[in-house]
Amino acid sequence: MKATWTRRALPFALAAAWLAVGYANVARCAPHAGLAYRPWAFAHHCYTDVLSMGGDRYYGGSHPIPYLQDRVEYPVLLGLALWLPSLAGGPLAHLTVTAVFLAACLAVTLAVLARLPGARPLWLAATPALAYYAFLNWDLLPIALVALALLALERERVGTVGMLAGLGISAKLFPAVLVPAVGPALAGAGRPRRLLAFGGGLAAAIAVVNLPVALAASEGWAWFFRFNAGRGAENSAWHALAIPRGPLLEVLGTGPVVAASLLAAWAAFRAARSGAGTARVVRLGVALALVAWIATNKVWSPQYALYGFLAGALAAAPGWLWVPLSAISVADFHIAFEVRARNWEPWFRDHVFFPDALVRTVLWLTLAGWIARALVREARAHRTGPRAGAGARPQ
Repeated sequence: MKATWTRRALPFALAAAWLAVGYANVARCAPHAGLAYRPWAFAHHCYTDVLSMGGDRYYGGSHPIPYLQDRVEYPVLLGLALWLPSLAGGPLAHLTVTAVFLAACLAVTLAVLARLPGARPLWLAATPALAYYAFLNWDLLPIALVALALLALERERVGTVGMLAGLGISAKLFPAVLVPAVGPALAGAGRPRRLLAFGGGLAAAIAVVNLPVALAASEGWAWFFRFNAGRGAENSAWHALAIPRGPLLEVLGTGPVVAASLLAAWAAFRAARSGAGTARVVRLGVALALVAWIATNKVWSPQYALYGFLAGALAAAPGWLWVPLSAISVADFHIAFEVRARNWEPWFRDHVFFPDALVRTVLWLTLAGWIARALVREARAHRTGPRAGAGARPQ
């Protein structure tokens, strides 16, 4: 009994330790929040978007309402996650409230992973990437929503799955990977009402969050889409390879995630047609699409590693992949901010920063390859043809 309790508590204890280290690192930047924040934070390797964007907007005493009075380059829920904690007070209070909220999101994620059969919570809880990226941005919110959606699928609450996926997409686009995995699983099961429930929950959540903002402040709401559409290659492998803006970059940045999503859809549909449970196949499909997306996206932000570690936890990937991915994630943080502290000094950019981007991409694609292999094996384990046990419900 004690050993079981210790095993269950270990992921939370490790994650709490990393979060404490991470908070201590970014909190030392709070006295420098404001116009001079970025150079100081880059030089001291303690940058966070919370203080950076808060200093741009709130620490002078005003609190412009996102989208209505302020353009925010994030979807609506992340815009609110930036703004609401700022009402607590100055930089340190803003950071602390945000950190508590994000720590709660991580706790939810780990609790969900512990309830998903075959998942490995330690893939996320044990990585030192948490110390560096938990409070760099707000990604732990959409990560928690992805995990909750998969738990709802495990419990066959498909309307809730759609709702949580819609909330995730309204926080950041990455949770969209749920759709090509869940939708075909429900379609292949031959239960149109369940598919409609999923689609209805998805559409309702997106509409409830986004439609009022889009109607009240269409320009502010649309800025997220215009801002990202106009970006070129940034910090990614395509940046290192000097791929310019244009159709080639868009194909390179979106082609792999489209291919991964199609494979996820095929596997989920095949498994559902067999009449067997699809929850494991869906989780592998979601994990594959997540890793393919972050690895080959035209823009790389260091905290995207957290999505990769979530994927590794969902897929129960092996430890021999966790070790180098954790190492490159730590190196990524220091290299990313050192190159900025050096004002993109050519020798450091070309001989350290760009090679780091290429190595990182290869490592994440290795994880994607491992997950793809596991997904194909899982799908082929289900026999094809008429569904066995027509009355069987997909998990």
